[in-house]
Amino acid sequence: MKWQPFMSTFMLNKMCELISSGVRTDKGFKEVHLNTIAKQVFEFCGQEVSATQVYNHLRKWRSRWIQVSKLRDLSGASWDENTCSIVLEEEHYAGHVADHPRDAEFLNIPIQNYNQMQHIFSFGLATGKHAMGSGEPLGSPMPDFPRTPDVEILDGPDKPAAKPFDKPFDPVDRKMKRGGLMEEEINVFCSMTEAVKEVATAIRECKPLDVHPDLYGAVMT
Repeated sequence: MKWQPFMSTFMLNKMCELISSGVRTDKGFKEVHLNTIAKQVFEFCGQEVSATQVYNHLRKWRSRWIQVSKLRDLSGASWDENTCSIVLEEEHYAGHVADHPRDAEFLNIPIQNYNQMQHIFSFGLATGKHAMGSGEPLGSPMPDFPRTPDVEILDGPDKPAAKPFDKPFDPVDRKMKRGGLMEEEINVFCSMTEAVKEVATAIRECKPLDVHPDLYGAVMT
């Protein structure tokens, strides 16, 4: 499945409406919300969409929001509130894009669906796990941590059974999931992953001639 731009905007607008209606999203959307959005997308454009595809597409947009947030902190970058654009001077822009060509779509041009992303993700909303990378296929979930459900379920009177999409409920399988990683542990792993990526980026940008012989072992440890 290929998400067209107008479909993405429609989906994000519906997510914003859910949040504005008072739905708590600090731990992610419930499966019932994803199914509702999938149904609305079908009614809007006639494209059949599963809850899993909505979930994965939301993770893709969260990944874009993280990238945009980092680019706003670039040295020498300014923010144009009227056009929702990250502005760099021509010389700085050329140098940055030469080193980071994938950032070009977010610099010196209006950022697509910025207001929707800000409304959904700016207060720490996660879809329960890492955002899906832009290179991942949208029709299947990203590999997750062992024994964790596809969607984080909030407590409440209408709390559905936590289970992967498109699989029958299995009491034994549900019991196994209780032994999976806690949310705090997942957050720690996420932070560690980002930290290691930043170290690797810094090393590549510095391009040191001499590398300490113990550096690799220290980073891997």
